[in-house]
Amino acid sequence: MRSVLFVLALCLVHTAHAEGLTVSDPARRGQAPEVAVGPDGSVHVIWLDKGPVGTADRHGHDKSGGHSHQSFTDLMYARSDDGGRTFTEARRVNATDGDVWGFAVGKPRIGIGPTGIVHVFYPANATSTRTGKAVASSVYVRSTDGGRTFSAPVQMNADAETDLSELVHGGLSQAHVFGTMAVAPGGDVYTFWLDTRDMTAERTLSSIFVRASHDDGATFAPERRLFTGDACPCCQLTAALGADGAVYLGSRTVSPDNLRMPTVTVSRDRGEHFGPRVSTGGAPWTLEGCPLKPVAVAVSGEHVYTLVHNGAEQPPGVLFARSVDGGRSFEPAIRIHPEAAVSDSPALVSAWRGLYAFWHAKAGGERRIYMRTSTDQGASWSAVTEIEAPAGAASYPAAAAMPDGSAFVVWQQGEQIMAAKVWTPVTCRLCGSNGAS
Repeated sequence: MRSVLFVLALCLVHTAHAEGLTVSDPARRGQAPEVAVGPDGSVHVIWLDKGPVGTADRHGHDKSGGHSHQSFTDLMYARSDDGGRTFTEARRVNATDGDVWGFAVGKPRIGIGPTGIVHVFYPANATSTRTGKAVASSVYVRSTDGGRTFSAPVQMNADAETDLSELVHGGLSQAHVFGTMAVAPGGDVYTFWLDTRDMTAERTLSSIFVRASHDDGATFAPERRLFTGDACPCCQLTAALGADGAVYLGSRTVSPDNLRMPTVTVSRDRGEHFGPRVSTGGAPWTLEGCPLKPVAVAVSGEHVYTLVHNGAEQPPGVLFARSVDGGRSFEPAIRIHPEAAVSDSPALVSAWRGLYAFWHAKAGGERRIYMRTSTDQGASWSAVTEIEAPAGAASYPAAAAMPDGSAFVVWQQGEQIMAAKVWTPVTCRLCGSNGAS
């Protein structure tokens, strides 16, 4: 009887999710969290710090009177070594005050290497040595002491040789940002970013650049241009890794008639070459402007999964698409939250316990964080579940897989950063019931 009760208790423990906790300082304004989990189960969270509660954003001035594309924030880091139940006091990653070019739609990335090295890739304010004008650059730092200190920043992009202030607008003469990073179990680090160097008056689009390290971030190969002048200039890139070492890159390409198409491309030779970009489907979305929407990507074997907002759907919402052939083609996309008035900001996690989808949506009230899970590789999904959180607007979820098959999700709650651990539904063979997260 004791063993039966123990197994029943185990089923109950693994079908509930932990109550959300606040990670950031309640006296300060937090935004745009990201999370990574180390091989030892440690949880690492970064977010933008916009100053004390009640203060205004620090940003530049656009001489044309339009929206400023400048931002001056800090990047904070906190770590948990007890499964996300408690976190260390936040530490600043950037060495110079206000150095981070921070927006929720162009946020920093974090990854953990095989030996516990903490890798961070973020957009930074800079001045071009070639033109003397303000630019936004991509910067890499790492910590070899568990996040207590971070290395001096390394600018990943070369300085632009031309002043494109009339095309980039908003106080910037060039931008090398909206990037992503993937850290492989063997120590490879891949950084990607969108770059305005090839932008023209006729095609105000970005190119995609990459720099890779094969020694856990100690050194990086020179930058390389992957795709030239056809990427949406502010739809942040995403990346995911396959167990076989394949590198998957999510981006949004733009056709000559302004069709904004979510795509995935893959490299099977450690980032040296990437294949053609393959559309993940959905209604054709033609837009005279940048939608600011990323393509979330997750991988499990030959299964590749994507979540992406599509403004052409009615109502606008997040679509899920699945490939069963390694990203060579995708099955028809489906709506992940059909009942929502609008859904956006997707995050996707593949763990051994299943597939997790997160997003924020309005479904009859304020914007909240929702999730669905799949235990059959995306063929079917659990019901839509709202993540427990305090009253008020919740937005911009990010998530990572835990070693026990659960997922750790972080989000922006008002101006605070919150976190929770969640599980997929589990079938209890002894009691014959299904648990729900």
